[in-house]
Amino acid sequence: MCTAADLIGCAFENLAKRPGFVDRPYQRHLALLLSDLMAQSSTGAFEAPTGLGKSLAALIPAIAHAIAGQKRTIIATYTNVLAEQYWRSDFPLALSLFEDELTKPIKSQLLMGRQRYACLATFGEQAPSEVSAFRRAALIGNESEFRILAGRRGKELDQLWQKVATPPVCPGRLCPDYDACFYYKARRSAEKAEIVITNHSVVISDALMSRNEESEGLLGKYDFLILDEAHDFPQAAINGLEFELSGPKLAMLGAVSGRLELSLDGVAGAAGETLEWSAVCGSFRENIERCSRALVNYGLNLGPGILTASPEEVLNHPQVQSNKTEGGMYGARQIADRVGSACNTFADTVGTNLERWREQFPELARAATDTSRNYLSYIRDFGSGASLVFEPQGVAVSYAGRNGGDAVLRQDIIGLAEPLNELIWSKTPYACLSATLALDDTFDFFLRSTGAEPQFQEILPTPFDFTHQAAIYLPPENSIPDPTIARRNGNEDEYFRAVAREIQQIIEAAGGRTLALFHSRREMEGVNKYIHLPPELPIYLQMRSGVSTVGEKFIKNVHASLFALRSYWTGFDAPGETLSCVVLVRVPFEVPTDPPQIARMAYLQTQGLDAFREHTLPLAKMLMRQGAGRLIRRDADKGIIALLDPRLQTKRYGEEILNNLPLGMRTYRDIRDAIGWIGLEDPPSSYGNGLGGGGVRAK
Repeated sequence: MCTAADLIGCAFENLAKRPGFVDRPYQRHLALLLSDLMAQSSTGAFEAPTGLGKSLAALIPAIAHAIAGQKRTIIATYTNVLAEQYWRSDFPLALSLFEDELTKPIKSQLLMGRQRYACLATFGEQAPSEVSAFRRAALIGNESEFRILAGRRGKELDQLWQKVATPPVCPGRLCPDYDACFYYKARRSAEKAEIVITNHSVVISDALMSRNEESEGLLGKYDFLILDEAHDFPQAAINGLEFELSGPKLAMLGAVSGRLELSLDGVAGAAGETLEWSAVCGSFRENIERCSRALVNYGLNLGPGILTASPEEVLNHPQVQSNKTEGGMYGARQIADRVGSACNTFADTVGTNLERWREQFPELARAATDTSRNYLSYIRDFGSGASLVFEPQGVAVSYAGRNGGDAVLRQDIIGLAEPLNELIWSKTPYACLSATLALDDTFDFFLRSTGAEPQFQEILPTPFDFTHQAAIYLPPENSIPDPTIARRNGNEDEYFRAVAREIQQIIEAAGGRTLALFHSRREMEGVNKYIHLPPELPIYLQMRSGVSTVGEKFIKNVHASLFALRSYWTGFDAPGETLSCVVLVRVPFEVPTDPPQIARMAYLQTQGLDAFREHTLPLAKMLMRQGAGRLIRRDADKGIIALLDPRLQTKRYGEEILNNLPLGMRTYRDIRDAIGWIGLEDPPSSYGNGLGGGGVRAK
């Protein structure tokens, strides 16, 4: 029988025969590195730059080891978009490279979080005339398929999706649509699959569930974990480990209790206790509604701030103390304790009723118990979380905040090393991959942030020729004020005007084709109001919703420009001439204004570390690398990286940030010289110079 290495060699030989094949020597190199880790049950961290082909480099060894050694591999990305790309595009291609070696089909599955799937039961209630067609046509049954197949558009489509997305808790196997349920079919298949493609949040959820000896988790036992987009894994871990007490969460709790009430109505009726059972459930919901109103009043009377933190030296840190909500702890704890007590009392009452009903009606009660198990577990878990929200463990912070207009009580984990070691690193061999995993040619920041201790590390070279494909544009000195000083001195409008002049000049010279990435909405809108361009050079502004829509419009109009925020710094792909210039307006330094950020800075300082150099600056370097990475996505791409922040030229850290961008690029002080050297086509002369009369501000 062929070894995994033999199979990988054959797969790459087959790949080389495909039309349009472009040789990527380090793609094969990465595949063999991952294969070695799988064979040795070892661990690694690898920077695999954009264009190297890391998706195939991950899939090929996973398939080879499934064939040769019956090993199970999980491949997880941060975004669902990339996970679907793996599943719909990359995996079929990788599998086709093994056609001659496959004696039986490879069991594989795409698995997303449950709320990414359409619930057939709810779909049938909300749109009974459409659900049958969706059942027949959908292959995955997830949100992206729903948006294609639902036959609706815009706000109507969004509203229907909000109603039919699978709820966080449901009857499970007792639901009439259980066998057809897209989510549970995916889960059942994933537990047996040799290759599972998923996202980071599912990996975290699986690890949390697997801590319970009675649970097999979501993924079952697997042999190797590949974390793609690993630079985003810390954020996924923070999201998975948080606990939040808010109006929407309490509303969900009330809705779950309503479903629990219905699931036990039959056995309660048989026992002649319908009214008593209804009163128990109604009383619980009234308690939760009172807690929700108390939370609203709490938010009205007290502003956001830190309530408590751990360890004690973080809580006692001057910066944490100065950001505490004075007098807020008593009211917050009252609400949380009331929610916890209500959940625990209700769950105990339900348990007592079930025991009594089981004695009276064994068969009926058994079915009712199975139906209600998931609902009751959700209520117990929520109650436990509420009871412990102000008892932080490890390095954590509990605080009051806002989510839009809603008051929120939250606990966030600040120190991820210990929980991630318990949940992930110590459990299964793994490989962490990303195009921007290293900073200053080391993995120190990622390892320190996550607690990972990979046995092997390597930074692979980029397949692109940045010396000839890209150039850097730096504005002349003193053409843009220092943004920090401008804001401090009340001259922010002058800063906006200066940035607008530069961006307008860039857009005119490039004939549109520009992605401008901003640090904040205030900055983006402040700059946009001073830009005046002809209609032939439109600017699309990222709004507060419809993120993907504005990106699609930009890609389709080669002479358009896009002004965007954080969601476009990473993951946005617009290859070709439609994106010929990336403008990084300002170094995206994290400003420690939110409680988790303040607590993190305090924790680093208690460890004797410089918070700016150990966290703020590395994070900014990574974001700058990601933002610049939007430019060159294919071999034929070429363009300009415009860096407008004057601090890159005046501050000591500026050189460090520039050194983390691709090497070999020429630097220009005149945008027209840069565009001329890189060989971008001249924009049509009909655009004019866009200055003075006749131009209208693009919106």
